[in-house]
Amino acid sequence: MKLNVKAAAVALALLPSAAFAQGCVEDTGDRVTVSEAGRQFTVPVLANYVAHIAERDLYNSRGVRLGSFAAVLQQDRANLHKSGRADGSGAFTDQADNYFVNLARRSELTTATYYTSCDMSQAHLQALQNDILNGRVGGVVWVLPFRHPNGGLGVYISGAG
Repeated sequence: MKLNVKAAAVALALLPSAAFAQGCVEDTGDRVTVSEAGRQFTVPVLANYVAHIAERDLYNSRGVRLGSFAAVLQQDRANLHKSGRADGSGAFTDQADNYFVNLARRSELTTATYYTSCDMSQAHLQALQNDILNGRVGGVVWVLPFRHPNGGLGVYISGAG
């Protein structure tokens, strides 16, 4: 029992406001099909982009190291939209999006419910979270935000590259 409590404490420390859903995404594209709690829903995506996680994305504008993968994704969008400069090169370059253009929308990333592919193992999922948080993605992260039918932002993420 102690081990489970410790694991839960570590998870809460890494993910203070963002969480991975118990569901998963089966199909992606202009729409996502989410399987969750024994039901499915298909909704349009709000944006479709890849994010290159660079060293500067790991710190906020005051130079403080960020503590969650969701905060890193938010900072990546802030750095792109504020500076107009993409990190990376070639296929491993930040892509622009038309959704996270202001602070209010970027802030949704820290309270969003995150999903990944239904064929991804829990170990792979945890590795992706840690790789985003620590800037070790090894390429880019594919990001598809969508409006969840129950309200709030849902975000499908996948490592690419």
